[in-house]
Amino acid sequence: MTRLYFHCIGADDLHLDAQGREVQDLAEAREHALAVARSVMAGSFGIADFSDWLIYVGDAEDDEVLLVPFTATLPTLH
Repeated sequence: MTRLYFHCIGADDLHLDAQGREVQDLAEAREHALAVARSVMAGSFGIADFSDWLIYVGDAEDDEVLLVPFTATLPTLH
């Protein structure tokens, strides 16, 4: 398991994850990042557009492991 940190980044906002989360692999990290994005959007009041927001997933040295845009939570059209 690896501890990763899930920071939320918007145009004028930065929310750092000081605790992080233990994950098994990148797939689990991506799923957690999507859950964080959904939670932020659901609990947000006053922000209507999250199209420029993303989750920066970093390791203990804050090296980038994964970037997940909030728009990845939207359904896709087939």
